[in-house]
Amino acid sequence: MVLSVAGRVGLGLSLDRSIRCGPCGAEGLNHDGDNSVCLSMAMKCNSDPVVCKFLADAGVGFDCASKVEMQQILQLGVHPSRIVYANPCKASTHLQFALNNTVDLMTFDDLYELVKIQNHYPNARLLLRIQSSKEHKAKHDFNKKFGCDPDDAPGLLRTAMEMSLDVVGISFHVGSLPEEVSSFASTIKEANDVFTYGEMLGFDMQILDIGGGFPGIDSENMTFEMVAETVNEALERHFPVARGTEIIAEPGRYLVTSAFTLAVNVIAKRVQHVTTKCSGYTLAPSSLTLLVSRDKDYSEGDSDEGTDLDDSIDEEGDIDKGQRKIYMYYVNDGIYGAFNNVFTDHAIVFPELVSKLPCKPKTFPSMIWGPTCDGLDCVIHECQLPELDVGQWLYFHNMGAYTVSLSCGFNGIERPRLFYVCSDTCWNHVHAAPNQSACSSSSSTDDWEVCTHKNAPKQVTLKNKGKSLTTQIQHFSSAQSFVKG
Repeated sequence: MVLSVAGRVGLGLSLDRSIRCGPCGAEGLNHDGDNSVCLSMAMKCNSDPVVCKFLADAGVGFDCASKVEMQQILQLGVHPSRIVYANPCKASTHLQFALNNTVDLMTFDDLYELVKIQNHYPNARLLLRIQSSKEHKAKHDFNKKFGCDPDDAPGLLRTAMEMSLDVVGISFHVGSLPEEVSSFASTIKEANDVFTYGEMLGFDMQILDIGGGFPGIDSENMTFEMVAETVNEALERHFPVARGTEIIAEPGRYLVTSAFTLAVNVIAKRVQHVTTKCSGYTLAPSSLTLLVSRDKDYSEGDSDEGTDLDDSIDEEGDIDKGQRKIYMYYVNDGIYGAFNNVFTDHAIVFPELVSKLPCKPKTFPSMIWGPTCDGLDCVIHECQLPELDVGQWLYFHNMGAYTVSLSCGFNGIERPRLFYVCSDTCWNHVHAAPNQSACSSSSSTDDWEVCTHKNAPKQVTLKNKGKSLTTQIQHFSSAQSFVKG
């Protein structure tokens, strides 16, 4: 299996306020009144060391939830002021680590956390995390686990004042993949009410952390531009530039989703007859209709229109044995690896063939399974694919968010091996060196190195521990000796 890192690991956010990378809080404020948005990357979304190094070098801040995450970022040379310890439920030992390394900006959401902070890090700068608006839903709603009810926030702020703790702002998270962009506006309004109350109590309220929830892939109902427009309007209404509030945003999905492409190898194959009367896998006629509706063009030409299943369904809704087949493919990564987002994130993934076929092939109802012995390890329950052979490669786009950071190596299946690729244009833009000769400049982080080729402007080579791999997708099949799995 291969994960290639390319595409957008970038900072092209389109919020009206300028995107600024730098310290969060008082050190990062522009006291001339032009408060910009401080960009922060949630480590839970993608903690790949090369991605983190790239973002760190660009000046991005980081949202960390544990000692290990803080340690990783600090080892990159990131200043502690660019880290938000954004876990409202912190282990005391992790809190002590934050103190020892002067990571002083952190969140809280209840009395017990205030007591813990007072005992271990009384000089910390605190963000009160509130629940997002209850009017809206998200695919992953955090309200049950994190955040205080905005109605309870005044009491917590008064308690923090009595304990002589330093509350400097408010944070929230509308949930991962919110269903409506208006959830940002509603929660920003509620945050303003709590923020204002904190100011009335005498706290020096400086920061509003609007969290994540930004889409990594645009959909009909949710695009980044839609979110940005909604956020801009709400900020202008409740936190105008003249107010001087530091705004932190954590668009992890937006930064890394499209930057990763996963290539997997078909390691095994089974064919089963689709019928409600024979043993083996059973597929309802309604599902078969869905399979046909998801037919995909795998060629550059016109030919067969694909598989029509209607003729094989009898009057009782059964399928004649032997008339239709379902192809079951087993690949070398699954839900315990980079496809974890299918199980935990309800992600919908669809494979592409590495090589275009000469004509439009006949397609068949297919399933794609992961390599482990767990019966739940299914990547795609139903799709239309041409017949594949063992050893063929498939690839999946947009695999950068909540994939490698969630993989665990269950059943001894190795995690995907990563290859880092970059176009000449992007490489020269990042390193500001437009006229370099072939391989005259490279960037190394431990065991990886990328360098551009003068004779192939859009091709780069990865050198890994003495091995070289040209990372054009059509060459994956010839690079199997370099691929684990």
